Amino acid sequence: MTNFVNSLIEIIGWYSLDGVDLDIESYKAAPKTVADTIIQLRAALDKSYPSATIKDRKQIVVSPENVAVYQGTGVPSATVGGNAWNYFVPIINLCDDAIDYYQIQAYNNWYGATGGTFEYFKEVYMNWRNLQGSLSWAGPIKGFNGVAGNKLRMGVLASTSAGGAQYYAQPTAIKAFMNFLKTNNLPLDGFMMWDSNWDKLNGFAISNATTQV
Repeated sequence: MTNFVNSLIEIIGWYSLDGVDLDIESYKAAPKTVADTIIQLRAALDKSYPSATIKDRKQIVVSPENVAVYQGTGVPSATVGGNAWNYFVPIINLCDDAIDYYQIQAYNNWYGATGGTFEYFKEVYMNWRNLQGSLSWAGPIKGFNGVAGNKLRMGVLASTSAGGAQYYAQPTAIKAFMNFLKTNNLPLDGFMMWDSNWDKLNGFAISNATTQV
């Protein structure tokens, strides 16, 4: 853990980076181990790069799969790894203060709605905020406050070639989701796009959609 943290601190300093993005898609480690690592990284960053405000500090961003929070199944123990579903619930509970942004991969895995649709984005958003999703029999997860909207980013595919084509969202679906958030006064920090290369090849259709309503 210490070697990992020290390596990241060195890389951030060497390249003058704003922070680090942790793409966590393996679930072998216990959630608490991941949380402890993030807490140690936050402390090391704050010590190496002190800032006057949280807004100005070096960022820790995590980019988990969408099923790492899902109301339709149980929450694993913080001390036992191996389960992707709700893997991030104990992590968030343990170290949310250390994380600046969550970039949710809303472009993989079954999630109660057809991939690439407005309903799919809505379901991912509501679950990660721990607001009532579409499953009437599965309410918000107890003992979990969800992620604040101003720390949440929705990950989208930039084209059908960037990932599984069935999860590619047309600009109309993205705009419908943005209108839903605006109408219901629900905050969102923004979008994470996978990735700029595919967006360019797609005529910037997705980046244009995420900046217009």
